[in-house]
Amino acid sequence: MPEVVPTIAEIDAVRENIRELVERAAAFSGAADDDRASQRIADQEALLEVLAGDATNIASMRRSQVKNNGVKKNIKVIGADGVHLGTVDRVIGSRIRLAKHDSGEGRHKGHHHFVHLGLVADIEGQTVRLSATAATAITLVEEQSGEPT
Repeated sequence: MPEVVPTIAEIDAVRENIRELVERAAAFSGAADDDRASQRIADQEALLEVLAGDATNIASMRRSQVKNNGVKKNIKVIGADGVHLGTVDRVIGSRIRLAKHDSGEGRHKGHHHFVHLGLVADIEGQTVRLSATAATAITLVEEQSGEPT
């Protein structure tokens, strides 16, 4: 069975359901309505806890799998649009360090830049494909310190 990863939108929808249920509960009166509203709120809060925990655990497992199974030295890093972003030098913690030799122009030339493993969508042979286009990914690239480029 394929892995189901809850999206931020799904988690936000559950949060919105909880907010609406609380507002409805405040508007109604009577023991039966209060019990039913309290149960629905508790159910939604439990679902939110599961979804948020699943999203965190799955993202952590995915980063670990990506790091251990395919992000290797000298493979290309491309955006979702296929545009070249850099070449892997190595993985350090939760970030890919890009090689200096294709690090950009101007003040970006000649030093390493870093991309978070969370941006990795897939590894296709000798290519790491990011979930963002190259134009978007370049805005998320970091310096060694963690500061944006």
